[in-house]
Amino acid sequence: MNQDIFKEDLHLENDRALLRPLKITDIKSIENISYTEGLFEYGGRVKTRKDLKKYFEYCVRGKEDKTLYPFVIFDKKFNSIAGITMYGEIDLNNKRLEIGWTWLGLDFQGTGLNLASKELLLEYAFNKLGFRRVQFKVDIKNIKSQRAVEKLGGIKEGLLRDYNIQSYGESEGTYVYSILKNEWKKNTTGNDM
Repeated sequence: MNQDIFKEDLHLENDRALLRPLKITDIKSIENISYTEGLFEYGGRVKTRKDLKKYFEYCVRGKEDKTLYPFVIFDKKFNSIAGITMYGEIDLNNKRLEIGWTWLGLDFQGTGLNLASKELLLEYAFNKLGFRRVQFKVDIKNIKSQRAVEKLGGIKEGLLRDYNIQSYGESEGTYVYSILKNEWKKNTTGNDM
């Protein structure tokens, strides 16, 4: 396993997406696709420049503390920064992490960009970092994200009841999904996808 994940500037790329480390200087590009109704319904409350600045500081601090690895999502088809995604809950000893904290500008949703980005993250986690498990946490009301994780091959493991307070208020729960390394190998050969 490569334990130098935080010492490198990771650039993950396929035909559709380029993921690169989020930098504080990306704030203007991200701001251009922010503040739309419903974008942060299932996550943090990012509704103003001040909120966005605090979010960026959280991301940068998380990377410094080695708890998060935030990426900018660049859409190669539209030649534009489209959003943010992250590795988090990184546990090198147990070879597991979480993918999440993802949001895309409205113009990029439903275009296949999210799937392309998640495939890059999964491939790198399993085949370069040597992780055994990748998990996702999805709000009980976020049907769109549940379907996206299931399309990747995520297995719904259970419900964390009253787990978060979301932008819409108190959540009834958060589903935990996972993909294991041996399951991802099947998925990437086309057997189970």
